[in-house]
Amino acid sequence: MRALTALVTIGAATTTPAWAEEVHPAWSLIEGIEREEVISGDDYAVIKRFPAEIAGGVDEFEIAGYLVPLGFGAETADWMLVPEAGMCPFCGSSEHGTAIEVSMAEPIAVDEIGEDATKRVVLRGSLHALKDPQTFQALYMTGAVVKG
Repeated sequence: MRALTALVTIGAATTTPAWAEEVHPAWSLIEGIEREEVISGDDYAVIKRFPAEIAGGVDEFEIAGYLVPLGFGAETADWMLVPEAGMCPFCGSSEHGTAIEVSMAEPIAVDEIGEDATKRVVLRGSLHALKDPQTFQALYMTGAVVKG
């Protein structure tokens, strides 16, 4: 993996109001992933083409977005990161946009981030390209930490 950092200048706070932020530029890179669904008889595959900058994964990748908890309870390490406040990564519509599955280095409190994806956070972690042809999912992040 290589190191790639998409930097954004933020204030000292870890989170900011949803209305105050633009979509982080790293999302443009991620939205450059092309997917082609191939169905032939009983065979199914998703062919993914990744931008060169992320095709081999990125050891230290920084991106801002809104976290939606995947786990239950007061704390969880499992989240989905979406580019815009209020996006639903589970709605089943192609209009919900791109999302990244995130595994935090340490669990964080759900009430610290918000269950409704309205507090913007900046994450840094290892970004992995998921080339499995049986899923549309293309990326996941591990060892993520909230930057502040």
